[in-house]
Amino acid sequence: MKIQADQIAAVQGTTRVSPTTTVPASNFGEILARELDSGQQAATAGVPPVLAGAAGLTQAMAAQAMAGVSDVATDRQAVMENVDSLLNQWEKYAGQLADGSSGQLRQAYGTLETIQTGVKKLKDEHPGLDGHSPQLSSMVNELEVMAATEKIKFNRGDYL
Repeated sequence: MKIQADQIAAVQGTTRVSPTTTVPASNFGEILARELDSGQQAATAGVPPVLAGAAGLTQAMAAQAMAGVSDVATDRQAVMENVDSLLNQWEKYAGQLADGSSGQLRQAYGTLETIQTGVKKLKDEHPGLDGHSPQLSSMVNELEVMAATEKIKFNRGDYL
């Protein structure tokens, strides 16, 4: 088997490490953004690199891991937005209870039911939240407990 010059050039192009001056990043987000930017620049460079041997496997595994990280990040962002809207509902609920009139109590009960359905929907849409973000999962569980407690207080007549 003869080794051709173009084969050598292709292998050298994929294994050559380009010297880059990197400034140490202070958090994971900066590192991830820098790597994504360099990946996009490499994708627009033209010819895709030859995936051969262990280097090809490593690149494929890294690409798959990055896709998983971005899915988790978008999932976490969606959960945080839902939790933010639920906390806004809690503030509205507290304001309605502070007013104390009977009309406001009816509206407060409706707001409480909205909070309960929001928490249930959040838990149903993101069942694997415990594994990805225990802090967010804990917060969602606390919102659920608070909603159940407030419903018990309401039904018991504590706010009349």
